[in-house]
Amino acid sequence: MVYEQYTDLVDTVECTARMREFLTNAGGICDDVPADVLEQLTVTTAADNDPHAPINRYLTVLGNDTVDEFRGVSPIVSRVFNEAAEQVLGPQTEMELVVDRDVLERSMSEYAESFELGQELDQFSLRVVEDTLEFGLLLVDGHGLVAAYDDHGNMVSLVDGDAPAVVDWVKDLYESIRSESKPLEHGDSAV
Repeated sequence: MVYEQYTDLVDTVECTARMREFLTNAGGICDDVPADVLEQLTVTTAADNDPHAPINRYLTVLGNDTVDEFRGVSPIVSRVFNEAAEQVLGPQTEMELVVDRDVLERSMSEYAESFELGQELDQFSLRVVEDTLEFGLLLVDGHGLVAAYDDHGNMVSLVDGDAPAVVDWVKDLYESIRSESKPLEHGDSAV
């Protein structure tokens, strides 16, 4: 019994060390994550010699091919993410994105062309929450990603996976944010 408890402790410490940057910056979203989900996550963290590792992982998972489903939460607006999304969206892609009020306002002012293009797509739905979002996530064709950001809006760590337990966890996170959001109707303004 002691040995089993000890190995469980070692596994927990190793998992925590592997996910330290993510856990530090993702707020309380991991408080209730089952241990089996944590064990199945791929963890990508920014490092001094590779500060864009999480972004590169995001782009790799997203890929270049048209996707069927794209659901996300974004605490930032970024040209890189806008262009990556444009590349994988096809005429049949169902897309829903949840942003906070600040991201909506910045999207409308600094990325007006992309914002207007999204508003014109019948299969695109934009939803807005009033509270500031502290993490990002993406559900795309059976893969789930959750991103942690620092205080300056830089993605510092990303966890992802396609195991059913991981995707279910990301779906639950998504639904918890979505349930607090309201749809932005065509023609609505940020104010």
